[in-house]
Amino acid sequence: MRRVCRRLPCSLAALLILAAPAWGQIPINSAPNAVGSGARALGMGGAFIAVADDATAASWNPGGLTQLERPEISLVYSWKWFSEEFESKYHPELNGDFDLDIDDINYFSIAYPFPQTIAGRNFVLSLNYQHKFDFDRQLDVRYNDIVAAAQGLIAGIKTTVDYEQEGSLSALSPAFGFELTDSLSMGVVMNIWDQSLISSNEWKIRTDFKTQVAFNGRLSSYTWGDIEQRYDDFEGTNYTFGLLWHPAERWGVGAVYHSGFTADVEYSRFFRTRGSQRSFAVDREDRKIEFPRAYGLGLSYRFPNDQLTLSLDVTRRDWDEFVEIKGFDNKGDRISPITGIPKNDSYNEPTYTVRLGGEYVFIDPELPRPKYLPSLRAGVYYDPEPASGRKDAWYGLDRGNGTPDDFYGLTLGAGVLIMDRVNIDAAYEYRWGDDVRKDTFGFPATHADVDQHNLYLSTVVYF
Repeated sequence: MRRVCRRLPCSLAALLILAAPAWGQIPINSAPNAVGSGARALGMGGAFIAVADDATAASWNPGGLTQLERPEISLVYSWKWFSEEFESKYHPELNGDFDLDIDDINYFSIAYPFPQTIAGRNFVLSLNYQHKFDFDRQLDVRYNDIVAAAQGLIAGIKTTVDYEQEGSLSALSPAFGFELTDSLSMGVVMNIWDQSLISSNEWKIRTDFKTQVAFNGRLSSYTWGDIEQRYDDFEGTNYTFGLLWHPAERWGVGAVYHSGFTADVEYSRFFRTRGSQRSFAVDREDRKIEFPRAYGLGLSYRFPNDQLTLSLDVTRRDWDEFVEIKGFDNKGDRISPITGIPKNDSYNEPTYTVRLGGEYVFIDPELPRPKYLPSLRAGVYYDPEPASGRKDAWYGLDRGNGTPDDFYGLTLGAGVLIMDRVNIDAAYEYRWGDDVRKDTFGFPATHADVDQHNLYLSTVVYF
């Protein structure tokens, strides 16, 4: 830095040093991924609103809980593999394939039907653990930039960034379902998001970086360091309301509403640099995060042989309501977690998810109580991700119209009911999107091809 100050005003030299992306902070934006529940439902492509006849109904449509006839305990585990292959026209150094794999408990529930209630109507209580959002992501990238300086000097900036985001959000969800008439049921779920109850309800972003600044090819400064951002003590509550109606013996119609909610969270940021520039800073503040509401409709039909069931779901989620607010007084900066820019400059259209699935049960009419009852499932879906829809412009990206990124999926599943006591289900899900996630870096002509492979395994024990 001393050499630069002899050739340039020190203030200008300092300005050029700071022109490196905030000491290695390439503005990487990463919103959480929504997670579905249950191997059986996901084997049907997630088209489960109008079916909802197992304990995961608390996640898809609590109105279906009244279809449970016996007490049961269920557990679902998941394994996930993600791949993002980035390509950039103006920053080819960003090109690369980034992989990540994680595993966790997807769902756990205890359900108890009450045999005698008001007017003999079915009434079911359940307590559920739902893994709802994943934050995990890893990117190891290089970024080059050139800044023109005074007196004919050119500043070249090279930054290497190791970015890791990890964490999740899960809810503890007591639920009940009640049969209103012989053909209509309703249900309510209270989703409690509280780190004191679920210790994993937190996430952090770790960025390790190295930045080199050279003037006319001569190294001027070399700085390295790390930045860690943490979101702790997450607290919030929302509700899920569901209706399930059977207008005819083989038809099912479902409706579900997930309320939006505002969560309190403690934000902290640790910033440290070494080398040509040494610094250390710690920032802490209270923040709020507003999560969007969602609602869906479902239709199902069970064929006369009781072996084949087809279902169709359409769900809308209002992602423009997704906002991060600095400060509990609601007067701080309002940021879009999807784009990382002020909410007034970032519009996100709602996403509409369409899911179609089917289940075939191998029923033998000659064996009314078989020892083993196998089943097969399959599904397809369109499941877009929220995005800004910003177009390329000479200065970067424009404001955008909020058009989501297109994602599609295929699912396969299988299950077996053993001795009418234990049910084992497995599901495989492949989800992909091409030319998506332009908001990750916010650079023009920069996008990714994404592949996701998910495997779910569940067991249910009936009493």
